[in-house]
Amino acid sequence: MRQDSDWNDQMITLTSTEEDGQTSEADFRVIAVYEADGREYIAMTPDLDAPELEADIYLFRFLGDGEAFNVEEIESDEEFAAAADAFQAWQLSRDEQEEQP
Repeated sequence: MRQDSDWNDQMITLTSTEEDGQTSEADFRVIAVYEADGREYIAMTPDLDAPELEADIYLFRFLGDGEAFNVEEIESDEEFAAAADAFQAWQLSRDEQEEQP
């Protein structure tokens, strides 16, 4: 499983555009960029100061190249389930690495 640790704990501002053309911005803390089923995903939280286990976590498709990136909503339940399972596996592997001396 690929993990792009350069993004972890970075603060990013996302701009979204509604169907009526209005835009809004929101700040997020990146938890992880990881791969599942040949696609990249990003897990992030708007709870900038909350511990990860207490924070709301959002998963999106991640399209990144260097510092430029886009995120897309995950539209199918099957794809979301695969992305969520891969994120949980990433969390477990990270926790196991932290426990090893």
